Amino acid sequence: MDEILASAYLPDGTNIHIATLSRKTIIDSGAEHLGFTGYFLFEAIDTSEVKGINVLCRVASIEAAFRLTKIWQSRDTTSDNRAA
Repeated sequence: MDEILASAYLPDGTNIHIATLSRKTIIDSGAEHLGFTGYFLFEAIDTSEVKGINVLCRVASIEAAFRLTKIWQSRDTTSDNRAA
């Protein structure tokens, strides 16, 4: 991870990040079909059973990456409609 824009730590032992990734990390995670440049949304898993990353998507632009960050930070964690 060269440049992390945002991170969230989840209670199940995973973390989600928006960041740039090295070419090797992208290949090792099986996400080379997404390309090698730009920002990626991915989860980092560090449990006793599994360790590694799962790339969820490549973000369309740095503006989209910042927008995702803003949406995540502004979510209502007290609402019954919140995402798990």
